[in-house]
Order: sequence, then C-alpha cells, then structure tokens
Amino acid sequence: MADIILFRPKFFNAPLKPPPVPWGLLYVGSSLTAKGFSVKIVDGLLHSDWRNLLLKEIKHKPLFIGITSMTGSQIEHGLKASAFVKSRSDIPIVWGGIHPSIFPEQTLINKHIDYIVKGEGEETAIELMEHFKNKKRPEEIKGIGYKKNNKVIVNPDRSFPILDNLPRIDYSLIDVNRYVGKRFGSQRSFELCTSRGCPHRCAFCYNTYYYKSTWRTMSVDRIINTLHGLVDQYDIDGITWREDNFFVDKGRVKKITERIIKENIRIKWHADCRVNDVCRFDDAFIELLKKSGCHTLTLGAESGSDKVLTSINKGITRDQIIMVKDKLTRHQIYQNYHFMMGLPGETDEDIKKTVDLMYQLMKKNKFFGKISGPSLYTPYPETALYQQSLVKGFDPPESLEGWIDMDWYTLGLPWITKKRRKVIEDIAWNVMGIGQKKVHHYFKWKFFLSAKYNCHIPCFERGIYLRFRNRG
Repeated sequence: MADIILFRPKFFNAPLKPPPVPWGLLYVGSSLTAKGFSVKIVDGLLHSDWRNLLLKEIKHKPLFIGITSMTGSQIEHGLKASAFVKSRSDIPIVWGGIHPSIFPEQTLINKHIDYIVKGEGEETAIELMEHFKNKKRPEEIKGIGYKKNNKVIVNPDRSFPILDNLPRIDYSLIDVNRYVGKRFGSQRSFELCTSRGCPHRCAFCYNTYYYKSTWRTMSVDRIINTLHGLVDQYDIDGITWREDNFFVDKGRVKKITERIIKENIRIKWHADCRVNDVCRFDDAFIELLKKSGCHTLTLGAESGSDKVLTSINKGITRDQIIMVKDKLTRHQIYQNYHFMMGLPGETDEDIKKTVDLMYQLMKKNKFFGKISGPSLYTPYPETALYQQSLVKGFDPPESLEGWIDMDWYTLGLPWITKKRRKVIEDIAWNVMGIGQKKVHHYFKWKFFLSAKYNCHIPCFERGIYLRFRNRG
C-alpha cells in the first residue's frame, strides 16, 4: 500500500540489459519519501505484469498515479496505463517528463490525464500531495497544469532546484540489482546522475528549452560519498555517469577523478563527452581519467558532413572527430560514437559522408566501442531547427497520440523521400547488427563493403534480426 504510484512506461520493445535507471521517478520518489509519504515505482521496462501491479495498488486508493513520458512510443504505453487506471478508478493521473513539459496544453486535453508536471518535479510533487490532501489550491502550485471547468490551465514555471538541497536518493524504491549489469569493462555496472542540463545550444536538442541551456551539478563531496555508498552497499565495480554532458566543468571532473584515485574507489566508468572538449584535453588530463577508471567515452559525432555539423550548431568538424579518435586510442580509452540522420537540409551526399566517417572510426581501431544510432531527428518546438522543419513541410501533430510515431526509430518526416528512408533504415539496422555478439562479424563485413565501395547494401535480414538481439 503506497500513497503515490510512479509508473515508467516502456519505450523499447526489445529487452534492455541492463535497463536504464528511472532517474526522474527515483528523484521524485525520494523527495516524497523524505517527507514521510510512501511510494511505489512500477517500471514497464522490467514489469511485464504492470497491469496487475497497478491494479493491486489501485485497490488501496493512492492519492495520485504519476506517469513519465518522452516523445515517441512511450506515449502509447503511458496512455494504455492511464486508460487502464481510469477504467477502474477515479484516482488522479499526473503526467511528467520531457514531452508533457514541452506540450503541457496538448497533453492535458487527453481525457485520461488530469494534471501535468512541467520541468523537474521534486518540489512540485510535494506541493501536489498537499493539494490532494486539501491543503493547497492548484493555482498556488508552480510548475503544474490542470483542468478547471473544462478549461486547461498551465501555471508559471518553477525555478530549478539546487541539487545538493534535494534529499539523497532512496534506492529502496527500486531493486538495484535489476539495473546492474556487465558493461564498459565492469561486471556490476550501475548508473549515477550528478548533474542536469547542458550549456551548449545544439540546434536539434530539447535541452535548450527544457533546461534553458543551464547546467547544475552536485558538490564533489556528495558525489564521492554517493559512490562509496554504491560500492559498499551494492558491490558496484562500474559507473555510467548518466547525464547529458559529464565534462561541462573540467575542474569538477579533475576533482572527482583525483578523489576516486586518492580514496581507492575501484571502478571502471563511462561518460558522455563533446568532441571539442576532448580536443582541448592535454595528455596529462586524459591519463588522469584513465587512471581513475575511465574505460569508454561516448561522443556526439552526429554527422560526417561539415555542412550538416555547422547547420546543427554542433561546434565541431569531421577532422576533429578523427583527431579525437586517434587521441583516445593512443591512451587506450574506448570510444562510442552517436550519429543522427534525417535532419532538414541533409542530402544523399551528406549521408554518404556520414557512413564513410563511421567506417573511418571503426577501421583498424582496437578501442572502437560501438555506433549508437543513427537516431532520427525529431522536430522539438523551441529548438533552432524547428522553424526550418515547418518551412520544409513538417506538420506538427495536434494531439498527444499524434506524437507516438515521432521517435528515434521512426521516419515520418516530409523531406525524407521513400528511397532515402530505405537507405537510412538499412544503415541503422546494419549498424545495430554490428553491436550484436553472435552476428557482429557478419554485419561489420556488410557495413565495410558498403562504405568502401560507396554503395547501398539492404538489410534483408531485418525480419530475423531481433532473434539475435541481446543474446550472448
């Protein structure tokens, strides 16, 4: 029996091993438990029986059920959960996460949704509890949207919290071991989120709107204390720094890595990093990263075309990406690279340059990790590319349901021809095949042939691909 149920709908059909930690729900849940409320987190990525779990909790009349959602397929599964609850109770449904924050009015129009939380929800959730206990009126709560007399109302935004002022994470809300797995050179790797936001202004990124291009961090003392706790309590030997840009403040990273070494915290770690940041790192700093346990860095390459990189305000060049590959390989640090396709203005020639760059990053690179993506561009409002997308014929969905097919793996953009759609899909499926152990060499051979001879090789194996996914 819990006062609040927090639900993460699944957003990927194949099993993820290990799945990402539901950080948003975990932070909100920890803030609520610190105030004395009981919280139950149900994770659709882990709990295929989520209906039975929700039904069990509904019987005890929780004060509200919170559902998080990104743009894309997660909306579909979130709506299924909302409809399921509403068909069996009158418990208020509160949506939060990136999509409701960007589209609060459109989200609230849905008949199965009563409230939305816009932005970060720790402090807002506490005030919502006061509202549901008849101690606060909704118009007094910053950062929410709601319905009143058949009218949608969205209150002013709430200011961002200071991360050190938030309660410490209550890991008892999840089964930590189910989010632990082998990756990045470790046997028991977990995630840790120590900062929020990003100060950069990539033209495709929701961060410019959601976080207003700001960046905040926890203190180094709190970070190191948290690390000690995870290692001691859960026998963690690896960490993925689950944040948009771990390296915003080089001085912060230097302090963290020096403390890891000094306090003998034996972990391997992985983080996201910008290409132009690594360009500025000297050998001594990279060696410090390596000594502290840095195993892999994931870099946002995005495109092999300098024209495209300029158009998306990435602030990097193709030559810099190659230079970073050589620098990290020299220091024996593995590299993952993220790529994106389907951008407005991207041509067939740009796509060929991207495939060639992928090939150059893999070729004769003992420390190549994997290619993530290519993910597919989604036109988020308030981003620099959004107006350009409208000019090129993008017709924004007018309902919450309309955004279900607008995700990383769905191509429905008007400037992408049927032929180019087929090419991009085949590139993505072939690249994903490279990441599967049992078929790794086969798909790598296919990709190298297509890159070397500048030709399109279809992924005719797509129909049987998922049979191999995440096995072995």
